[in-house]
Amino acid sequence: MRQAGRGKKRRLRLIIRYGITIRDMPNSLQTQVKEFCAAAIQPFSYNILKNAYIWFGVSWGLPIPIVTISLHYLLLSATGSTTAMLEILSTPLQWFFLIHPVIFGTLFGILGTVRKEKDRQVAQLIEELQILSIRDPLTGLSNRRDFTHAFADELARISRKEASLSLIFADLDHFKRINDNHGHHVGDEVLKATAAHLRSYCRPYDTAARWGGEEFVILLPNTDELEAERFAERIRLTLHEGLAPTIPFPITISIG
Repeated sequence: MRQAGRGKKRRLRLIIRYGITIRDMPNSLQTQVKEFCAAAIQPFSYNILKNAYIWFGVSWGLPIPIVTISLHYLLLSATGSTTAMLEILSTPLQWFFLIHPVIFGTLFGILGTVRKEKDRQVAQLIEELQILSIRDPLTGLSNRRDFTHAFADELARISRKEASLSLIFADLDHFKRINDNHGHHVGDEVLKATAAHLRSYCRPYDTAARWGGEEFVILLPNTDELEAERFAERIRLTLHEGLAPTIPFPITISIG
C-alpha cells in the first residue's frame, strides 16, 4: 500500500513540476482569469499547429500575458517547479504570442508558444503519465483499467473472427498471513516477485494484470482451454522455484 501511495505522489509531483496555478496571479485577476478560461475552453478551440491553438469566444479586458498563461496550462517553468508569474514571463526558455482581433463583438484569437528544449521534456512527461495511467505502480503489470480495455478489444476481435481466447485468474494463497507474519514490506516483495514470474511466462501479445490485492489475471489470445490449463499448471508448479532467490519461504497460488 505504501508503494501505491508513492505512485500517487509521483503523479502529483509530475503535474506540479510542469504546471502553474492561478494562485500565482494577483487576487484581483483570479476571477477574470477563471471567467476567461471558461470561455476559452468551449468546443470552439482547435489545435492548428504543433504548439498553436485557435479559439474564439466572448471575452474582453484581460492583459495579454495573463490570457496567454491561463490558456497554456501545460506551461513549463524554468526551475521545474511552481513559479511566480513574473518569473515565468522573464525566462528566456519560452515566449508566447497571442493575436486577438475583435469581429462583430466576438473575440477571436490565435494562441501559441515557442519553446526550445522544453518540447522534449513535455514529451517525456506525457509518456511517463501515460505509463502511470495503465500500469500498477507496485508490480509494473497492467492495471485493471488497462486490462479492461485489452479484454474489450479481444472480445471485439474474436466476435469478428473465429479465434480462441482464454482468461486466467490467479490468487496468492494465505497472503494476509504473509503480511501479518513478515510485514507489509515483505508482502510487497512477494507481489513484485509473483508479477515477474507471471510476466516471464507470457507471450508478447498476452496481457498480465494485477486485478487488486493479491489477485492477478492473464489474458491469453489465440489460446484454447487445454493450452490455458497447461499454461496455468506451469505457473503453479514453478512459482516457488521462481520466487526462491528473493522470497525465502514457500509461496503457493490458486489458478483457474
